[in-house]
Amino acid sequence: MKVLTEGRIAGAAMDVGRAPDQMPSLELAGLPNVIATPHVGGLTPPASESQAMDTVHQVEALVKGEVPPGAANLDRWTRRP
Repeated sequence: MKVLTEGRIAGAAMDVGRAPDQMPSLELAGLPNVIATPHVGGLTPPASESQAMDTVHQVEALVKGEVPPGAANLDRWTRRP
């Protein structure tokens, strides 16, 4: 918070959840150079559809013995085709 109040950084934007560790303090959220928005971007119909289809494409690739799109830690993958 000190970097915001001292102007060492211009501002902060936060994606806020419901859990206590995902919420800014009232003091932090009240700063004029802080934007805190609820974590709801994934709840829109287009986002939900996109997430569902991504999962379908990843499973489809695995069933075909292919690397799924967006695979993480590919260098550690042990089920290579």
